[in-house]
Amino acid sequence: MRKTAKAGPKVWDVIVIGAGPAGLFAARALSEKLSVLVLDEKPRTGGTGAMTDGKLNLSPQIGLDLQELQITEEEAAERIERIDEIFLEHGADRTLYGTDRERIGLWLDRVSWARRRTPKGDWDITLLPARQRHMGTDFAHRVVGRITDSIAKSGAEFRLGTKVEDISRKDRRGPFLVRTSKGRFASRYLVAAPGREGAYWFREAARALGVQTKWGAIDIGCRVEVALSVYDEITQVLYDPKFLFVTPAHGDRTRTFCTNPGGRVRVEIRNGFRLVNGDALKRKKTPSTNFAILNTVFMTEPLQDTTEMGRKVMEFANFWGGGDSLVVQRWGDLTEGRRSKAETFYSAALGYDKMMPTLPPGPGVTPGDISYAYPGRIVDNLRESLLLLSRVIPGVAHPSTTIYVPEIKFYDTKYPTDRNLETGVPNLFVAGDGVGKSRGIVGAALNGMLAAEGILRKEGKA
Repeated sequence: MRKTAKAGPKVWDVIVIGAGPAGLFAARALSEKLSVLVLDEKPRTGGTGAMTDGKLNLSPQIGLDLQELQITEEEAAERIERIDEIFLEHGADRTLYGTDRERIGLWLDRVSWARRRTPKGDWDITLLPARQRHMGTDFAHRVVGRITDSIAKSGAEFRLGTKVEDISRKDRRGPFLVRTSKGRFASRYLVAAPGREGAYWFREAARALGVQTKWGAIDIGCRVEVALSVYDEITQVLYDPKFLFVTPAHGDRTRTFCTNPGGRVRVEIRNGFRLVNGDALKRKKTPSTNFAILNTVFMTEPLQDTTEMGRKVMEFANFWGGGDSLVVQRWGDLTEGRRSKAETFYSAALGYDKMMPTLPPGPGVTPGDISYAYPGRIVDNLRESLLLLSRVIPGVAHPSTTIYVPEIKFYDTKYPTDRNLETGVPNLFVAGDGVGKSRGIVGAALNGMLAAEGILRKEGKA
C-alpha cells in the first residue's frame, strides 16, 4: 500500500521574528499586500523599549546610523514624521518636548561656557537637542496594543508566547523553515527583528544560515539616580537630554541615555543575570530622576567579540554583588574610594539622607564598590562623565547621588546589508536594535519600514 507523503507547513509570504517596534512596523507595511506571520517569545507585543517608558526621539541624529542605513537626513526626517503620526493616531501623548528654542538656546550657551575643547581634545561636553514624546510605562502598552490590533485587522497573524528555536533553509532560494516551541512554520521571506534580548541567539542562527557578521561597539555603563529637583530644570525643556562627552583621562566617548524624570530604577533579568534599567510612569511620579551614562567600547586586538565581553562584564558585576545581584554605590563613597555599606547607606552625617533611591539595597541589590565590579577604564570614564555633567547641572555630583551597575546595551553585532536591510542571504532581512541597525523605538520602527519596502520592491508591489 502506497504511503501518502505528509504535507509540509503552510508557506507564508513573510515571517517576522520579533514583535517590537521594528517587527510591528515591518508587519504594518506588509500586511495588506502579503501574508504575514509575526512570532514573539513574549505574551505581548512592543518589545522592551515600547513597553517600558516609551520614549519617542524624533531626530535623525538619535538612534540611527544614517551612513550605515544609506539614507539622507532629509529622508530619515520624513520617515520619522510618519512614524510619529502613527503613534499619535493610536493614542500617544501629544505633549512635545524640545520645541522651546529660546530655552534650549540658554542650555546650549551654558554647555558652551562649561566645555573645554583644545587642539589635543583634552575633554568635551555637548548637548544634542531633539523633539521628544513620552508615553510612559503605564500608557505605552495601550498605544502598542492599538497598533497591534490595526495590523491584525489588516491581515497579519500574531503567534505570541512562541519561542523561535531554529531557522533553516534547504537551499538559497527555498523557503525559510522556522522551528518554534509551538510548531514549524515556513515563509518565502524572513524579517529578523530579535531585539536586544534576542541579539546573541540570532547572531548564531544567522551565522548558521551563512550570514556574514562583524563586530561593532557595545555600550557599558551605569544607572545614575538623583533628586528630581536637581534635573528638573532641563527635563522640563528636554525630557531626555542627550549629553555627549569625551573623557579627560582616556579621550573615550560616553553619553547620557534614557532619562526618566520622576521615574524609578528597575531590575532586568537577562540570560539569568541581573541588569539595571529605568523607566517612568505617566501618572505617578517619584521624587527622583534616573538616567544612564554609557561608555561606548570598541575592540580590535586580540579580542573583537564585544557581545561576549559584555556578557562577561555582566557576570562579573553580578559576582561582586554576591553572585546574582546588582551593585549599588553612593557617589560620596565612590569619590572617597570606599565601598557602600548597608549600615551607612542612609547616613545623614554623610549627606545620604538627601535622596532616597527608588531601588534601595535589598534582595538582588547589594551595596558595594563599582570599582571592583567594572574594568578600571570604564569606571574612570563614568566618574569623569558625571563630573563633567556637574559643570552644567550643579547637584548631580551630590554625595547622595546613587550609582547602579551593570547597565549594558547589547546591539553590537553588525550585519552587512543593502539599503533595504537585506543580508547577503537572499530574502533574509534584519531590523532593529538587536541587529545593530538602530537604538530606540523610532529608529527600530524606521528599520522595519525599510525592510518591508525591500520585500515589496522584490515582489513588484512597492
